[in-house]
This record gives sequence, structure tokens and C-alpha cells, in this order.
Amino acid sequence: MAKNIHKNKLKGFSLFELLITMGILMLLSLIVFPVATQKAQESKLESYASQLVTDIYYQQQRSAHRAVPEGVSLSANGYTLFDGETLLDATETDIKDYPNNIRITSVSITNGDDIFFPAGEFKPFSYGSLVITDGLHSIRVSINKEGLIVYEKL
Repeated sequence: MAKNIHKNKLKGFSLFELLITMGILMLLSLIVFPVATQKAQESKLESYASQLVTDIYYQQQRSAHRAVPEGVSLSANGYTLFDGETLLDATETDIKDYPNNIRITSVSITNGDDIFFPAGEFKPFSYGSLVITDGLHSIRVSINKEGLIVYEKL
């Protein structure tokens, strides 16, 4: 009896097809990766701005409700929350430092580098704006003389 042996022809992708697919995937990753990285950096910077706005608002509320003078002292690499008339005679401080690539620039506050809330007051004694930047992206944080605190991408 003769056995009828059928050789199964193996089916699969050729080397050329695999190389083309890998090339397309590499091109897509070259396009998507920088965009995703940039969005992550923007998001991180926005998070720092949001935290600063929250901290200013916190000091504002504490001043209004506790009848204690409160303030925020700004520096290039972060800011300090303080209780008292000035940072020098503060009874409590909380230092918030930014990473090396995040800077506070273009500070335009009516009373130097401090945002100050007098005891029992909601409205700030000093107001103005500042810019938080990572060198590529920037966000302006503003507080007006009525005490409204906002931030916006530049």
C-alpha cells in the first residue's frame, strides 16, 4: 500500500512583510512618543500651577476665618506659606520646593514677592501675577485685588 503523504505547506508571514510591519510601527512610535512626552510635561506643569493656586486659596481662607494674617512668599524655585505679618516673623511656615527644571518667573506682585492676606480679610493686601515655566511651557497665575485666583496657559 502506498501511503499518500501530503506535505503540509507551512503558512506564515515572509521576512519582507515582517520588516514592513516593524518599519510602520517604528514610524508611528517616532510620531506618538514626543507628543505623549510633551503632553506629560504640560500636565505636570499644570499640576504645579494648580497646587500653587490651591495653596494661595488655602491661605486666603485661613486668614478670613481664623483672623490671623497669612501669606505666600515666592522664590525662583518654589514658595513658602507662612502665618504672620511677614515671612521673617512667621509663627508657622511650609516650604514648597519645585524640581530643578520648574521655575517661578516674571513675578509682578504689588508688594514685592509676597502675597499677603491681612487678619480676617478675604481680599489680599498684595496682588498681581507670576509665571511658572519649565523652559518650554508656561502658565500664568494671577490674583486680583478682590481675591480671585486663576491660572492660564500661555
